[in-house]
Amino acid sequence: MKIKASQILVDFKQRNILDSMTGADVLITGIAPVERCGPGDMVFVEKAELVDTVMAAKPAAIVTTKELAELLKDLGESIVFISSNVRLAQALLRQAYMDRDLYNTEWPQIHPAAVIHETVKVPADSVIGPGAMLGRNVHIGKRAVVMANAVIEEGALVGDETVIHPNVVIGYNCEVGKRCIIKSGCVIGMEGFGFAQDEKRKSYRIPQLGRVVIEDDVVLGANNTVDRATYDETRIRSGVKTDTLCHIAHNTEIDEDVIIVAQTGIAGSCYIGKRVLISGQAAISDHVKIADDVVLVQRAGVISDVDKPGMYAGHPLQPVRQYFKNAALLTKLTDMKKQISKLEKAIQNTDEQAK
Repeated sequence: MKIKASQILVDFKQRNILDSMTGADVLITGIAPVERCGPGDMVFVEKAELVDTVMAAKPAAIVTTKELAELLKDLGESIVFISSNVRLAQALLRQAYMDRDLYNTEWPQIHPAAVIHETVKVPADSVIGPGAMLGRNVHIGKRAVVMANAVIEEGALVGDETVIHPNVVIGYNCEVGKRCIIKSGCVIGMEGFGFAQDEKRKSYRIPQLGRVVIEDDVVLGANNTVDRATYDETRIRSGVKTDTLCHIAHNTEIDEDVIIVAQTGIAGSCYIGKRVLISGQAAISDHVKIADDVVLVQRAGVISDVDKPGMYAGHPLQPVRQYFKNAALLTKLTDMKKQISKLEKAIQNTDEQAK
C-alpha cells in the first residue's frame, strides 16, 4: 500500500465515508491497529481512551470523529480524516487498500488439476483453483474466484466477483449472486431433512427437488448449510450475513440485510424479515414468521410468529426486559423456597393452636 492521503479523500468523500481532511498531505504505506501503529500508518480512532496512545505513536493518518479530532489537533505532521462512521470507514478502506488479493495466487489462473466440463466457459478474468470441479452447464461470472476443491454441480450459477472458498459444495441448479463470499465448508443445495413414516415408524425419503437462490452481496460463514427446497426454492436475499455453523432449512426465506450469528438453526418454511438480528445459538421452529427489525438474543427459542419489531430473548420467547426480570428472579428461587417453607410451618402451627 502506497497512496497519498489526498487521494484517499477523493476516493471516499464522494461515497460519504470521509467528510474532510486536516493537515499536510502525506504518503500512507499501511493500516495498523492503534496499539502498534507507527510512521506511515493509518489508524482508526473512535474512543477517547485511545487518544493518548495515538498521540505518542504519531501515525501518518488518523480516521476519527469530529469530536475526537479536537483532541488530536496538535499532532504535527499527522493528518486527520473526519468520518461520521469510523467503523464503516475502517471496513471500506481496508477492503480497498489492504484486503487479500485473491486474483494473484501461487497457482495458474485456471489450475491444471481443476475438472471443468466442456460446456463451461470460464471468463478470462476469473480464477479456478486446484481440484475445483465445475459440472455441466455451470455458469461462472466475471472475476469470480473458485478456490481449491470446491464443487459446483451441474447447472449451478456463480455471479460476478463472487468468491467460493475451499471445500464448498454448491448443488445442482442452485444460484449464487454477485459479490458474494461463501466460506470454507459451506454446503448449499443438499437435500433437507424430509422423511415420511409408516405405521412401524420406518422412514422413507421425500425427494427434495427445488433449489437454493442466494442473492447479491451475501456472506456465508464457514460450515453453513443451506438446504435445497422440497419444491420451489430456499432463498437468501441480498445483503444477508451469517456467522460460522449456521443452518437454514428447506423452503425458508431470509429477507434483506439479516445477520445470523454462530450455531443458529432455522427450520423449514420460515420467513425471516428484513434487518433481523439473530444472536448465537438461537433456534427457530418450522413455519415461523418473524417481522422486520426483530432482534433475538440470549439463545432465543422461537416456536411461534413474532409480529412486532423489538428485542426478544429466551425460551419461551419474551420481550427482553421481561426476560431479564424473570432471569433475576431465578437466582432467588432457593431463598424464596426457604421463606415459603417457613411461612407454611408458621401457618400450620397457628392452625394447630386454633384447634
